[in-house]
Amino acid sequence: MGYKIPGAAMDRVSLLWRLRRRARRGVLCMGLFCIAMGLLYALCAENSVPVTDAIFGVRARTRAQPRAHSVVKVVRAGGGGAKPIFVNPQNHPGIVPGDPHRPIPVLSASNSTLQNSAGDPKIRTKESGGPGYLSWLMPRPLRWFLEGLFGGRRTGTGGGDSEFFGPHGMLGEVWDEEMSSTMLGKRLKKVVQNYQAMNKYGVPPQSRGGPKRSGPELLCQLKEKVEVTTLTPELKPFSSLPWLSLLPPRPLTSDLGPFKSCAVVSSAGSLKHSGLGKEIDTHDAVLRFNSAPTSGYEKDVGTKTTLRLINSQVMASDDHRFLSSSLYSAGILVAWDPAPYSSDLAEWYNRTDYPIFQQYQKYRRLHPQQPFYILHPRMEWQLWDRIQENMAEPIQRNPPSSGLLGTVLMMSLCEVVHVYEFLPSRRKTELCHYYQRFYDAACTLGAYHPLLYEKNLVKRMNLGPDRDIYTHGRVTLPGFNTFNCTPSTTH
Repeated sequence: MGYKIPGAAMDRVSLLWRLRRRARRGVLCMGLFCIAMGLLYALCAENSVPVTDAIFGVRARTRAQPRAHSVVKVVRAGGGGAKPIFVNPQNHPGIVPGDPHRPIPVLSASNSTLQNSAGDPKIRTKESGGPGYLSWLMPRPLRWFLEGLFGGRRTGTGGGDSEFFGPHGMLGEVWDEEMSSTMLGKRLKKVVQNYQAMNKYGVPPQSRGGPKRSGPELLCQLKEKVEVTTLTPELKPFSSLPWLSLLPPRPLTSDLGPFKSCAVVSSAGSLKHSGLGKEIDTHDAVLRFNSAPTSGYEKDVGTKTTLRLINSQVMASDDHRFLSSSLYSAGILVAWDPAPYSSDLAEWYNRTDYPIFQQYQKYRRLHPQQPFYILHPRMEWQLWDRIQENMAEPIQRNPPSSGLLGTVLMMSLCEVVHVYEFLPSRRKTELCHYYQRFYDAACTLGAYHPLLYEKNLVKRMNLGPDRDIYTHGRVTLPGFNTFNCTPSTTH
């Protein structure tokens, strides 16, 4: 008699065989999927296209953008009862700590561009919000579901910002000094309006819309009404603090300069592939900003660093490794932090936006030989006043950008100042920084800072030809010591 396998055992063998076959198929499918995703990622990275755009289309961008209060983390500085430090992990321009019940408008996430304006065909661009490479494979309900999974469909968001960029964008070949918030897309216009209404720093109502001043008149206003100075030990409350010896004994303008020619190198994405490195390095002094590197970008931004202007947020953020990175060890450091509009130094010392003084002390003890200055906060609001009184509409009631602060600082130290890519050249792009892959029109047009109006002011003061702006993104400004002002040109 032959041996017969029981039916139950036969079923188990059959089941194991089927499971093994399915496992092999699963492994094969997973491998093919991973290869396909790797190829897609490589293709997108090579062509600067987000993977979400490739799969779902341009309109699937920024679906998962969190609210400001969910982005901002509160981190304790040191131990005990230290003051909380507000750290923005995404480093979005325009996000600042605020009331979690009234969240600040958040700028779009990486590669943000909304749908193009449907009204005027002249301002349509390549990014028309069409379907992605793979979206045709998906039924529309499934595609909507997947887009919703990334934060929900957005409806009625017309009036985007992408029409400003490109060879036929609304910015034109050269920045128009009459730019206003009415020209912005719906998203940025709303953000600007919210910042104009916030008034975090207690800025009183200001006069605006006076007679339009010429370039020389604006230059004289800056020279006479903006005091460029830094903190020194004899100023209260620092004169009574135990670490007063860490502050430089004299202001920066007394210790440095004058230089014949200076370069202010913005961090703009339009510096990428500019080839301006050699030209920038020919200047006697070069100012850079925040965590902008030179290593790996020498061809475009040069190698020389004389000064680095950093804001207190960069100093406090763990992401920027301010206390440990060698990036900050080159040149002279100058830090700044916004103060309430009408506060004195004692009030500001106890109400800084970020712990600038704690970080300053730590850095000075680690690097006692490196010169390190702190801008007097009065300068920020004196400069803000000059911007507002020369604009016909209310500007954001927040301090000027590091870019304009650094430009005015160098004008007090140099005979001639060349500012690179503060006004965008023909390479204008939504890429925020040349060393990162983060896209947002707000980096050019402004959100938190009154950047749009700053650019209008700089354009009026420019002594160079428009051709320099178009080809090199280069603005030419005179040093304050190279021209004289009369009472009629100051007021």
